[in-house]
Amino acid sequence: MTAQEIREREIEYCLDNVVYFVRTYGHIEDKDADELIQPFDMWPEQEEALLSIHENRLNAILKARQLGFSWLVINYSALYLLNSGRTIIALSRSEEEAKELIRRMSVVLKNMPEFFYEEKEAPAGWTGMTFKANAMDLVVHYPDGRPDSIMKGFPSSPSAARSFTAGLLIFDEWAFQQ
Repeated sequence: MTAQEIREREIEYCLDNVVYFVRTYGHIEDKDADELIQPFDMWPEQEEALLSIHENRLNAILKARQLGFSWLVINYSALYLLNSGRTIIALSRSEEEAKELIRRMSVVLKNMPEFFYEEKEAPAGWTGMTFKANAMDLVVHYPDGRPDSIMKGFPSSPSAARSFTAGLLIFDEWAFQQ
């Protein structure tokens, strides 16, 4: 079995087992830890929320701040990017906050070398997915010519993301938006 075949089987398993995916491959930044990048060790409530997000089309999560739910949603979105031709729209209060969501996705993907490499850092002979991130978008390229997937960040406004069709829409810090 080739490395690509093993990768494809693992992707299939992850798509059906979202908690496994985030527990096995997910990462967060922890500015209080000795190492900045940490594996995402979810709390039971985060697992429940993750399953709800995965199983239900519409979710509104009312919660206190600093509970890791933005990281949870970013890691879930990384699972979404394992499929080609997907579009994720991330709306935040300001342009800087929208850029932060794209930056966080880059952090997560950079720490999933089993699946993703940044385009400019892919090793010779790499047969998996690559990505390229700019300030307001991140594009995933697939090795077999399948359609790219994209994550675009937008500051919230009445016309934000107009004319875009997204399969996943993230409203970050929605309580602070107009």
